[in-house]
Amino acid sequence: MESRRTLWTLYAINFLNAVGMWFFLPLLPIFLGRRGGSAALVGVVFAAGLLANAVIRYPAGWAADRFGTRSVLVAAMLSTAALFLAYLLPLPLWAFVVVRLLHGAAQGAYWPAANGLLAETTAPANRGRAFGYMQSTNMAGMLIGPAIGGFIALFNLGVVFGVAAALSALTVVALATLPNVRAQPTVEIPARALHIARLLLPLMLLGAGTSYMIGAFDTIWSLYLTYRGATTFAVGLSFVAFALPAMLLSGYAGSLGDRFGPRRFIVAALICTAFFAGLYPFIASVPWLIGLGLIEGMFTISGLPSTMAEVSRLAEPGQYARTQAVFQTVQTAVQIAGALAGGALFTVSPTYAFLAITLVCLLSAATAFVPATLARSAGQSTSY
Repeated sequence: MESRRTLWTLYAINFLNAVGMWFFLPLLPIFLGRRGGSAALVGVVFAAGLLANAVIRYPAGWAADRFGTRSVLVAAMLSTAALFLAYLLPLPLWAFVVVRLLHGAAQGAYWPAANGLLAETTAPANRGRAFGYMQSTNMAGMLIGPAIGGFIALFNLGVVFGVAAALSALTVVALATLPNVRAQPTVEIPARALHIARLLLPLMLLGAGTSYMIGAFDTIWSLYLTYRGATTFAVGLSFVAFALPAMLLSGYAGSLGDRFGPRRFIVAALICTAFFAGLYPFIASVPWLIGLGLIEGMFTISGLPSTMAEVSRLAEPGQYARTQAVFQTVQTAVQIAGALAGGALFTVSPTYAFLAITLVCLLSAATAFVPATLARSAGQSTSY
């Protein structure tokens, strides 16, 4: 009963965090523009957040395993709340790079602790479903946050930051109600980050396809719809169409991975992603693109809960958070690479940008068929 309460409290915290972030992120470029910031400054601000988000994850995972997930989660969410309010200070433009750097670090620290807590409170056989519900709360935040935040911004853009800070503060109150959030005692000799990375290498390769797709799509999808003549409303509708089935079906997708084998399910999701990415550049109709996105949302990120569950199953007891952190750091780096490569290829041709996603996803799926004996021997030859 206590573990069930902990899980549902964590889902509620994750939902509030997702709503707060999606309140804020789509409006940040507008906010900086009104302060006199250029498009180049907006790019630097977002890049600073991504960089800090990736770099902080392993130290945060180590701290969660060492001092308890609750300590890291409380620190991350308190920092997030305070930094939302920092945007409202009369700062020089360059200072927003520093604020976003710290803000990205606070959010980066949240994820390994949250996923580590999820792993600690669920049985290995049920983790796909648990991570699926976690993903559903993210998608719910993506659906609700931009719409409400955009409506509030019509009257007062500054209020958006205050509401986002209040949501983050609410998560701290919820965290205080959790009865069991301490990490299990660590093993006597904790695994080093490089050793964990070698252990997770097959899953990192499997996850690379989806991570590359996310990074590339974040960069090129709005540009592509606009290129095909879509209005800003249609662009927003396309994101809703993608997120809605993912929100509704992620828990079920995780359960299927638990039942039929997570790696098999991950490969199926990668093949679906490759198919849709290869199809989009040959579709000129905006309604068709939005409709296909609705179907794609049922499949393309359905492998993520199974991937995160498999990562947790490979972790040593007491090292769930740092194992998640190593995996997340690498996948965030792949997302950054996808964003850079997708943007560069799109300037040459949208077709190249989409077909590159297809290629990366197929190569990623193909790694699942590498003989297990080769993977084991690679791990043994590099362990020490």
